[in-house]
Amino acid sequence: MSRWLAVSLVLPALLLTPPARGEELHQDMSPTEGFVQEEPSLEGRFAINVGASLVIPISDANNRFDVGWGFVVGGAYNFTDMFSVQAEYQYSDFDVKDSALAQEAISGDHVLQYGDLNVIVNLVPRKRWGIYLLGGPGIYYRKVELTQFGGAVVAPVCDPWLLVCFDDVVAVDNVLGSRSSTDFGLNGGVGFTYRVYGPMRVYVEARYHYIFGPRFDTPTGSHRANGQYLPINLGLRF
Repeated sequence: MSRWLAVSLVLPALLLTPPARGEELHQDMSPTEGFVQEEPSLEGRFAINVGASLVIPISDANNRFDVGWGFVVGGAYNFTDMFSVQAEYQYSDFDVKDSALAQEAISGDHVLQYGDLNVIVNLVPRKRWGIYLLGGPGIYYRKVELTQFGGAVVAPVCDPWLLVCFDDVVAVDNVLGSRSSTDFGLNGGVGFTYRVYGPMRVYVEARYHYIFGPRFDTPTGSHRANGQYLPINLGLRF
């Protein structure tokens, strides 16, 4: 009888005793919470990005230039996990399309360089996969050079450090014209990142650039040499 009396007194006391701290955390956590928890922030205040670019001319520029290649380098300051400011430089080179030239003997080359200042908004911070938006103003330098085949001459070449020593026939190109313009522009786009190790991320992004070019008077009227380009950048950010 005394045994049942002891059990009846101890059991209510155990049920009313609050659980230990570790048991509370275990009971409060849902079964899937561990899979969706954010990763600790591995980003520093400063970040550097380097990458290669496939640059697609669009609109009127697409009628004049082939798809170009280039590279991009930049640096960013991270105010928070979501907001950053980035300064960037890109160089790209294009061939002038044959259809844009008056004669087959004429060829052309186009160079685009720019420096811009962008605001970056990370839509998914502290995740292995990331999505971000960016955009801002920039200064754009464009140069176009047209050359024409002018014949061939015999040029003696004999230099051991050039690894040649013979007389050869080489083509001679005459520069018809070289013009450049430095103008203001805007850009905006979207990018995706994947964290590979520590703060290092692989990123791919597409950005639309609009350049406000100078005005030219032509036989068909006055036109602005505005430029529109779509670089697709693939690189590393760390």
